[in-house]
Amino acid sequence: MLFRSDMANPLSMHTDHSVYHGTPGFLQFLYQAEGHCRSKVVDGVALAEYFKENYPEQYKLLTTVHITHSSRNSLYTIDGAPRNISDPTQIGFLFELVHTHSVIEIDANGNVEKVVQSETKRGVSALNYDDYEPFMEAYEHWVKMCEDERFVRNFDWPEGTVLVTNNWQVLHGRASVPPEMRRTMCFAYLSKVNVEN
Repeated sequence: MLFRSDMANPLSMHTDHSVYHGTPGFLQFLYQAEGHCRSKVVDGVALAEYFKENYPEQYKLLTTVHITHSSRNSLYTIDGAPRNISDPTQIGFLFELVHTHSVIEIDANGNVEKVVQSETKRGVSALNYDDYEPFMEAYEHWVKMCEDERFVRNFDWPEGTVLVTNNWQVLHGRASVPPEMRRTMCFAYLSKVNVEN
């Protein structure tokens, strides 16, 4: 399926698919099939550790308060084939994913296991009244720090190369694409159990 994006529009640092429980998204493969660009990534674990050491109260909120991410589309037919959304004769099959979780998920030993970040898929907050302001302050700080030069790594991404990341721990943002550059990307994801086995 071909998606067109406004490359002049910034897309904040995010993880793909990790916002939904059970979907493949542990390892992410991004193949630059056509075109080239300059892109960026952030080590989410390093950022989480920075919060833990320097902003322990905010870190506690980011690891304990649950927010909801959701996505809803009808980009495919009932048979699972990509559909032309401009063609009214092609009826789409409604697809929904919703999951509620903390921004930073930690394991039983207190180690960062997963960073879940997608501002474009963050849903309506159903936070306790007393948690709302301190959590939103912590979350706003987190989102801002995801773009901080101390944590961002920029890299050139030539045509015909693949970027492989641990999507539970590495965030990526909108690439800088030269004007008029045709760019085609292919994506693939593996679940954690497939990687471990």
